[in-house]
Amino acid sequence: MIEAFHVGAVSRDRTLWDGLDMAFDDGEVCVVTGPAGCGKSLLLRVLRGERRPDAGDVVAGGVSLYRGAPEEAGAFRAASGVVPESFPSVAGRSVRDLFLLSETAGERVPEKERKERREELLSLMGMPGALDWKLSSLSVTERARVALAAELLRGPKYLFADMLVANAGGEWTDMLGGLFRALAREGKTVVLAERTFPERWKARGGGEGTAKGPFRLFRIAVPGESTA
Repeated sequence: MIEAFHVGAVSRDRTLWDGLDMAFDDGEVCVVTGPAGCGKSLLLRVLRGERRPDAGDVVAGGVSLYRGAPEEAGAFRAASGVVPESFPSVAGRSVRDLFLLSETAGERVPEKERKERREELLSLMGMPGALDWKLSSLSVTERARVALAAELLRGPKYLFADMLVANAGGEWTDMLGGLFRALAREGKTVVLAERTFPERWKARGGGEGTAKGPFRLFRIAVPGESTA
């Protein structure tokens, strides 16, 4: 479980938000929405232990990410997958390089198993045979999908994704919704930042979300749950 207590953030001498309380359960898919410039990307960084909030604290699995032992916060980050809104298109880097970085950070598994998993994930994302494609040649939607595939290779317990659904494109919305629900059923926690909640997804509590400062927090219904 990830819990944010009274967190606040200041950027360029301006208070973006203050006094926010949020909680994300194990086995849950949550979407934080808000307009451009409200600090969604910054909030994700705070929640995953990469940017100390200017007020408050974040506790993950009962461990403070900012007031506890650094090695405990490091263990949380190591168990977390991150799909950024964009990533640099470094000349010469390929899709294979993204997977190699993921494999380095994840658990050690036999090469044959890693190869099979890479191919499976790329096919799932509609990009079979893309391992040697240059990152600079990919479209926005392809980058979003291949970045997700690379992070899933690690098998993260927590997944943070910034504008992933929007960047992947409308034709992938339903597939991603099903994928995230499947991860939740495995006990994973998925936290997404988007400008709007995907219309075709079903949210708990009638779909209106909960106001949290400049954000709205939606919790996605998993099959078998009531959406009321």
